[in-house]
Amino acid sequence: MTNTKKYNIFIIITTFAKSMIEVFVPLLLFNIKFNFKEILFFYLVEFITILIFYTIILTKCKKIPFKKLMIISSILFSLSYIFINYMTNNIIQLITLSILNGLYLSTYWLSRHFYGISIIKERRTTDNVSLYMVFAIIGSLPASYIGAFIIEKYGYITISIIIFALSLISLLPLFKIKIVEDTNKLDLKKITKKYPLKNYIFLFFDQLKFFVFLFFPLYIYINIKNELKYIAIANALIGISSIIYILYLAKKMDKNKKDYLNHILIIMFITLVIKLNIHSSTAMLIIIFFEGISKSALDTIILRDIYSYKKNFNNISYIIFIEMIYSLFRSIILIIYIIININLKGILYIGSSCLLLNSLIGFKQGKSGYKTNC
Repeated sequence: MTNTKKYNIFIIITTFAKSMIEVFVPLLLFNIKFNFKEILFFYLVEFITILIFYTIILTKCKKIPFKKLMIISSILFSLSYIFINYMTNNIIQLITLSILNGLYLSTYWLSRHFYGISIIKERRTTDNVSLYMVFAIIGSLPASYIGAFIIEKYGYITISIIIFALSLISLLPLFKIKIVEDTNKLDLKKITKKYPLKNYIFLFFDQLKFFVFLFFPLYIYINIKNELKYIAIANALIGISSIIYILYLAKKMDKNKKDYLNHILIIMFITLVIKLNIHSSTAMLIIIFFEGISKSALDTIILRDIYSYKKNFNNISYIIFIEMIYSLFRSIILIIYIIININLKGILYIGSSCLLLNSLIGFKQGKSGYKTNC
């Protein structure tokens, strides 16, 4: 079995486990009676935790034990959702959950990106990334609905045990991938200086989009239909409409040597504005189905462009750099949101509008990328 197949099996299982509950986190906190500002604070602590973790990795670790980190990630993932079962409306508990979640996310994504970026074959970045996205979607399709059913029927302890078991099972094919862990040349300063200003700006505005997709399920839960299963169905519809289009887009990108980033950003903006002005639960599901095409296309293109630029640098240094940039920008955005006391709808409109800005900015892909962002 090839490394790519092993990695894709890992992607399917681990995404299934994550998708069983992650989409519901803002909703769960809302149901515990935390207000929206406190939910924003939860994510702020989470991203600051991630920043601290990566800083420690850079300054203290001569070699990163990726396999151990993935096991730790699985344990932390499960502990987070066992903890939710006992949570009350208490700020100390909220901070504790946020730190647990931040540690889980940092250990998981560092290792996942390292394996994913290391096995990509030269000249096949688009094919590999599109397959990663497809297998992630396949893993997520039934997961949210199954997760909602288990939460409502059996509670968080049961789903946490299932998640932990699946997380460990997902590591079996991953650990059979043999990769040289090139950790002796970590050099964040080199990347920081050479990384294009255009990409910094693009990634900042892209994090505003991140909060749109993070909080839209909460918006739907409050304003359209307050049922976990409805949110799960919406999540599955996005996946169903995505898979074929991603594969079609990947072939078209490679054939025409274009990533179509600007076009997809504009389509995504129009889709989100329509979505924000829908009040019918049936109409919402229809627009969500079409949203899946542009959202997954956008995710595929951005991940492809980011992975393309990594070929200019050491793999691990680049992964840590990107994850730290994400967390730093998200923390800055959340601090601003908390200070100005913005409401949920305001975040969704700001994030949607930034898609238009990014269509003008574009993303520089480096020597291995396409020549244009058309």
